[in-house]
Order: sequence, then C-alpha cells, then structure tokens
Amino acid sequence: MRKLFLSLALALAVSVTTAHADGPTPKIDSTKISVSGVSSGAFMAQQLHVAYSDIFSGMGSVAGGPYYCAQNMKPSQITTIKQQCMMGIGADLTGATYINKAKQLSQSGKIAPITNLKDDRVFIFNSQSDQVINPLLGNTSRIFYKEFVDSPSKNVKAWANIPSYGPFYPIAHGMPTDKGMFDKFENIGDAAFPCAPSNSQQYSWFPNQLVRGNDPWMYHCNYGLIPGYDLGKDILWHIYGEINTHSKMDEANLYSFKQEPFVEDLNTDPALNEHGIGSTGYAYVPSACQSGEKDCKLHVALHGCQQFPEWKFKGKIGSSYSGQEITFGDLFYKNIYNDLAESNDIVMLYPQAHNIGTKEADKNPYGCWAFWAMFDNETETYYTREGREMKMIANMVKSFQEGTMKLVK
Repeated sequence: MRKLFLSLALALAVSVTTAHADGPTPKIDSTKISVSGVSSGAFMAQQLHVAYSDIFSGMGSVAGGPYYCAQNMKPSQITTIKQQCMMGIGADLTGATYINKAKQLSQSGKIAPITNLKDDRVFIFNSQSDQVINPLLGNTSRIFYKEFVDSPSKNVKAWANIPSYGPFYPIAHGMPTDKGMFDKFENIGDAAFPCAPSNSQQYSWFPNQLVRGNDPWMYHCNYGLIPGYDLGKDILWHIYGEINTHSKMDEANLYSFKQEPFVEDLNTDPALNEHGIGSTGYAYVPSACQSGEKDCKLHVALHGCQQFPEWKFKGKIGSSYSGQEITFGDLFYKNIYNDLAESNDIVMLYPQAHNIGTKEADKNPYGCWAFWAMFDNETETYYTREGREMKMIANMVKSFQEGTMKLVK
C-alpha cells in the first residue's frame, strides 16, 4: 500500500511538473491577429500581411517600405536592392509595380486573395528625418494599401512625424517609445533631440564622429514636460481600437520556444542560423490569457536589423555604456509591447532572425528579415506564401490558433 501511495504521488508530481513545463495554451480569436515590424521587420510585416491576409487583419510598419520592393533581384544585386529599398533610388514611388504584382500573385494563388485586405487596419510610420530608409517609401506603402483597403482615409493611417510633437521634431530610424531605460544608450549630444540619436549610427562619412556608434534603434522620445511617446500604443490602438495602459508586464509571463519545428526544410540550429533564422523565439502571454478560458488577440512583432538577441555593439561615447560591448539580448521582445499586451489581453509573438556572416559582403551580416532573396533559389518565393521565413511565422501563428504551441520558461 505504501509503495502504491508513493507511486501515485510520484506520478502526480511528474504530471504537475510536465503541465508546468508545457506552458500556457491561450485561446486566440482568429479575427484579431495582426503583425507589425521595425525596419527590415516592417518590410517583412507588409510581406506577411499581403501574402497571408487570410490570417492577419491588421498591420503596423515602422521605418519600412512597400511590398515587393526588392522585386526578383538576386542576392548578388544587393547594392541595387539597398539603393532601391533604402534610398529609394530606382524604386517605383507610384506603387504601380508593387500593386500590379500583388494582383498577379493573388490571381495565381501564390498569395492569399488580395480582396481580404479590404476590411483591414494599417498603420505606417516613416519619419521625415529618417536617414536610413527614404521616407518617400512609406508614402509608397500608403499608396499600395489605398488600392486594396476600403475607406482608406479611416483604415490606413500614415505618419511622417509624431502629430503631438509637430513636424520639426526629428525622429530617427527606429522605434519611438516612452521607456526611459533607453536614455542610457544615448550620449550627451542626444539630449536636445532624444528621439534622433541614430541618424549617424552606421555612416563613416557623418561629420561628427563623437555621436557615431551602435545603439538599439529604440528611443525614449520625450518633449519638454511630456514623459515620452509610445508608437506601439498608437499602432495597436489603430488596429484594435482603444488601448488600456493600466498594467505592467509580468516577467513570469515571458516564454521561449524552439523555432526549428516551424521551418519545414531545416532541422538543426546551425542550419537555421546559416539561413538567417534564430534558434529560439519568444512569446508573452498575459495573465488573463494563461488559462485559455477567454478569447485573446495575437500580435506578431518583428524586430529590425541588429535587434536580434545575439547582436553585439559598443556603447556610444558619452553614454552610460560608453566603450562597453553590449548584447541586445531582450531589449526588443521585453520592452516595447508587453505592458500593453498585459493591459489588453494580447498574446505577443516574437520570432527571431539571425545574421548570416559578419562582413558587409556576407548574405545577411546584420540579422535582417528576408525582404529580399538571400539565396538564388528564393528570388521567386521570398515574398509569397512559400517564402521560408514567411511560412515559418505563419506556422507559428497557426500553432497558437490550434493550441499546440509549446512554450517553456
């Protein structure tokens, strides 16, 4: 009898431990799934939204450019791709090329029916002060969506500045936030315009070398007595309606998961990394969504280049991290959306890209998302439902919908 009791107790303990290890299984409202991204993540967000409009009903793009911007160019044409999709040189600023391509792909079934976009909500932010991505490309994205979204004056919001700060307040390439923690990445020279520190980040030709150096492409944007501006809140508000701000994230609600099961043709971590995909993804599941008893929203947030966890940079001269080598780690997936997620029952999904090589001539030295073909055999697929990264993220979303996503601490 004693052995039986001990066996039952052990089985119960194992059961409880296994249940905890499996993590939460939130219930997702399939009509409230959206995606957003910063920089390369913004390009990818637009690609995902267009190709998988049967999944996503809303999209936010920060410092990105239009769907199919890189067209069918090969990886060897990366210089032209950068000129076209970053500087806007050679891009079709009328949007006609990208609109026509989307219509053709929809008719052939390579993307979801483009008519799915008609009821969607779209938020586009391309700062007029961005020195990395030509802000005119943001206007091209606006033109693209106006073609397919009903009532575009209401459903498509496109900004070139923060309205409450006015058109003369410079906003850099990156994500404006109300998080004071990002002040420590800025040097003394950034104090006058705290939302514009990265305009000189990568460019050796910039006249003031003291303000050069890598920072997280995320900023604490404040103006006078205003404590800060949160662009993420406006994105989610536009997509979902009124957004609450009464709760703080709970570290216990952060989880990780293996990305390999969602990539059909790669089955090892080295293979993933060699193809620009990180080994581990992350998710935030709000307290109210843990049990799976209520319908929750799902938002996919895509980091930009140099924002994946393994990226290292040296702190700016005059900043709190001056001269130190810093790993980005959890800056993006912990600090942009999770307070809002906790307050509004939004499950957050944070897929991760990875660098391919470390030199400028390598395929993807900065860990960007594939908004161009990184390999020769992807020139016809990367922007369709067959794109490796596109399909991976769609598979992750479907796993949440089906309740099969395995989240662990």
